[in-house]
Amino acid sequence: MQLPKITAVLVAALLAFPHVARADNSAAPAPGLVLNESPGLETHFSVMAGLTQWVLFRGGNLAVEYKVDRLVFEASHGQGLDLNQVPGLALTSAERAAGARVRVPWTTGVGAGFRVTEDLHFLIEAKAHHYNESGSDRNVEVDYTTFSVGPSAFYTFHLFKGVFLEPNVRWWPNVATTLSGNGARLVRPDGTANVVKAHDFGLFANMNVGYAF
Repeated sequence: MQLPKITAVLVAALLAFPHVARADNSAAPAPGLVLNESPGLETHFSVMAGLTQWVLFRGGNLAVEYKVDRLVFEASHGQGLDLNQVPGLALTSAERAAGARVRVPWTTGVGAGFRVTEDLHFLIEAKAHHYNESGSDRNVEVDYTTFSVGPSAFYTFHLFKGVFLEPNVRWWPNVATTLSGNGARLVRPDGTANVVKAHDFGLFANMNVGYAF
């Protein structure tokens, strides 16, 4: 009788079938099938330039950024910024009233933070900003440095290949300054003086353009 042999063949076929089915499904998952796999986050090293510094303040700014898993690290350096190029945006009312001329010979710092998605991340940044200020009498100048620590938020828009735009919002409040008494005495040609506080970047927005490797 051939029944036992037929039964054995059927059992062997049934045992083999799930393996074949799984191999086929891995190549083309059935509609509605949920796989227990997460895409993960790509590792990137990027170089960037801040457009606000170049376009509005006639200075320069370069930064590097490293993303690995959920962590993000950044270092940046700017120089030659002239805040009087856009006084209504960059200067305080007290600085404008005093006729102050505010330059930033250099600004530098680092940041570290957390990546929420592939394109959204937040940092805590520590920065040092060096200022050169003068009043109506350009022969009298005040030099000082401020130090700030604050949060920032970034979102990346990918343009093509590795090129991207990265709008960002930052809050850099002063936590310390080398300016004595936290005020700069700006002298006018007639000898009178105005006292203004150390410049504070505070809340501001920027746009980076960069390339990711």
